[in-house]
Amino acid sequence: MTRLFLAIFITFFTANVYAAGSSMPSHSLRVELYPEQHSLSVEDYISVPRGSPRTIKFLLHGELEPTSTDAEIKYIGTARESWMKQYSVTLRQGRDTFSISYGGEIFHPLQQELREVRSFENTVGMIAEEGVVLNGESGWYPQLELENSNGMLSYSLEVDMPRNWRAISQGSGGKVREGSVSWRERQPQKEIHLIAGYFKEFDLSANGVNAMVYLRSDDKELAKRYLDATMKYINMYQKLIAPYPYAKFALVENFWESGFGMPSFTLLGRQVIRLPFIIDSSYPHEILHNWWGNSVYVDYDKGNWSEGLTAYLADHLLKEQKGAGADFRRSTLQKYADFVSTGRDFPLTKFTSRNSASTEALGYGKAMMMFHMLRRQMTDDRFILALQNFYKAYQFKQASFSDMELFFSEAANKDFKPFFTQWTERTGAPQLGLVSAQQEDDGDGYELIVKIEQTQPEPAYLLDVPIAITLAGDSNAYSTVIKMTGKQAELHLPLKDKPLRVDIDSEFDLFRRLGDEEMPAALSQVLGAEDVMIVLPHKASEALRTQYANIAETLDQQLLHTTQIKWDDELEKLPTKGAIWMLGWENKFRGEFQATLDSNIVKLSDTGGEIDGKALSKENDAVAIASQIGRTPVVWLAATDARMLPALAKKLPHYAKYSYLAFNGEEDPESPVVKTPKPKRTWLEFPGPRGPGIVTMEVEPEVRGLADINNFIKGTWPIANSPLTMAVRLMDGKTKVVSKGNLAKRNALAQ
Repeated sequence: MTRLFLAIFITFFTANVYAAGSSMPSHSLRVELYPEQHSLSVEDYISVPRGSPRTIKFLLHGELEPTSTDAEIKYIGTARESWMKQYSVTLRQGRDTFSISYGGEIFHPLQQELREVRSFENTVGMIAEEGVVLNGESGWYPQLELENSNGMLSYSLEVDMPRNWRAISQGSGGKVREGSVSWRERQPQKEIHLIAGYFKEFDLSANGVNAMVYLRSDDKELAKRYLDATMKYINMYQKLIAPYPYAKFALVENFWESGFGMPSFTLLGRQVIRLPFIIDSSYPHEILHNWWGNSVYVDYDKGNWSEGLTAYLADHLLKEQKGAGADFRRSTLQKYADFVSTGRDFPLTKFTSRNSASTEALGYGKAMMMFHMLRRQMTDDRFILALQNFYKAYQFKQASFSDMELFFSEAANKDFKPFFTQWTERTGAPQLGLVSAQQEDDGDGYELIVKIEQTQPEPAYLLDVPIAITLAGDSNAYSTVIKMTGKQAELHLPLKDKPLRVDIDSEFDLFRRLGDEEMPAALSQVLGAEDVMIVLPHKASEALRTQYANIAETLDQQLLHTTQIKWDDELEKLPTKGAIWMLGWENKFRGEFQATLDSNIVKLSDTGGEIDGKALSKENDAVAIASQIGRTPVVWLAATDARMLPALAKKLPHYAKYSYLAFNGEEDPESPVVKTPKPKRTWLEFPGPRGPGIVTMEVEPEVRGLADINNFIKGTWPIANSPLTMAVRLMDGKTKVVSKGNLAKRNALAQ
């Protein structure tokens, strides 16, 4: 009791001293968790800024009846969120502090969230024997409505928990003493997170950085990989932007598949953290969010800029370091072309969060490309300086696109307001056409005349269009830009050597809507189509027919399309409009589809075949291939093992940019035994009602379920002819077909 009183007093006193000169409230929380009862009890000592109203409204979870010994609490009514209630608290005269005690159950089971073709599990908040996940949305602490705080707060937190459990929150702390753990964050926070469960804890400290890993098993090798990666990426971003803003960064393993990023830690699912590519893709993205979004906060009323900037400085930067930046930009533009139609478009100032493929293509993809175009209009050192100054000015404050624009304008000594207005407040995208490229003789050498146009029906965009010119006798291309202020532009360029070839935006540096010939057939073209037909194979086995029908029903529910489901024997021919999912090796239209494929890459037979030089087994593998029949996008999806189909349908949206894929399955030794979808007839002796007899029965051999399916082939079709590439018409009227000259190597923004 003495230890408890002393701990509460010290924490309470420290929090009050800090809050006294602050414009935000401060919480000092003491929490006891009861996982078996799905409940908690809390004592919260709260300090509010001086000059705050005597009566303050607050929200709290509806099951947590609050009381106070030093303030008056009144129930007002239900809140907009059905699980929350609204109260008011009246402080005593002359006091800026008060206490609230409350307790009760918080248990919202996991719910499926459908986001177009992807399905996610999430919860408002949960206290369970598997673990605890609570955040601001859960309403597990009083959320005060104070006008001048912008919803920000600071806090200290002490958690009593079951034996061998750990509790994680923002900021510093984490040491377990006598069954409790403490965390504290004095910098302004938007909410308080509380994660708890049975964890093995690993840590590594160096150069002022504390890396932590919380796993649900004693996997030292996995922990070491993440600790090393944490150090690597934090060091890189400290050099690029500013010192890491928190006391630690922790990887926390969740008890369901998730991908959440919070200030100073990330909550990832068991399978997610074990995917080999996550540690060098999604993981650095979550680390970088501690600069953008989790310490420079987003003013959501004016648009979420942090996802696009984080995507550019994490996902794009890592590809750029490997020399694959142009490929990444092309796939980003293809997502926009495939998923964003006119009806789904909106300006970046209206983007708040991703909830579909179309919102991702805008809030992540378009914004990422905007930052790339911005960088291309200034030197890298000026771009980095703008980032650093912006971060320094807005650390732990809210910022908008317009706030950011000032720092880039200052760093480049250029007015970027028209640029930001165009790309953040306007919908749509430019479309480019290469009209002509011809050579003239200017006496001392050659003159190249290039005409380009913007073909979108909307007004012209202000563009700096990259152009690469391949010259006779020179292996390196000459690069420059064509400035466009209207729908048409013409470049007159004097050259010493004869120009032979022109390439417009060949490295995909502009945000624009790609032409059909610039995009390889990919799954995204069917996933993003607005009018879809799903064609099922009527000659498949009963088990496969059932699974294919289930997939069709799932797609019909999840896709934001007009969807028709047909068996192939109902159709004389395939539709020529919209897009098609064609399912099954047995589909009667497979031959027509197969005739469209590049036989140098894909060879199919009745037993499987070969893709990209790798063997494909019809019996053991699942396959998905995108192509076009005429101008109609088609994806063929097939497997002969019915157990693979549900997992295949679930995984495909994550491989949307690819043209062809193949997967194999691995049995789960811990899964329950299930019956195979291949019945066989067996004779058994069976005691009938009139004595022993012989009865014919259908018996299905027993097999286990699949642990997962693994991708072992993936790729995209090559682009043969781009409409933005043209051979120069020479003085004699002829053209010469040559390969594109080498482009200058670009340095990555950071290493």
